[in-house]
Amino acid sequence: MDNPFERYDLDPREGVSAITERLKALAEEARDEAERARIREAWEELTLHPARRLRAALFAHPETRGPLGAPPSFPRRRPAPLDAPAIGLELRDLAARPSVLEALGVAAPTDDDDVPPLEDDPVLRGPP
Repeated sequence: MDNPFERYDLDPREGVSAITERLKALAEEARDEAERARIREAWEELTLHPARRLRAALFAHPETRGPLGAPPSFPRRRPAPLDAPAIGLELRDLAARPSVLEALGVAAPTDDDDVPPLEDDPVLRGPP
């Protein structure tokens, strides 16, 4: 679909009067009658048929790039260096830990079970 907003560099957010002014200026600068007829058809499409204007505006692709030579609008985030201090949470704090008792096939201890606490085992504690 040939979009008149894109073809004639019109802003879809502007109203009928701005569309009329821009297309009138283009029609005055047109080289031949065929080009004026195409501009007139676009004007009728965008001003006399609100549903068609809305559809064309929704399918118009706005310019999202900044002007040439302008700095970026927001700075890019840089990843934190690997030796930067953690913000309180580490991966081991977020990862789900498997249950040692389930891996050994032992049911979860209750108050009346006589299972020694595994937190005191030096092998399971990990490096100091």
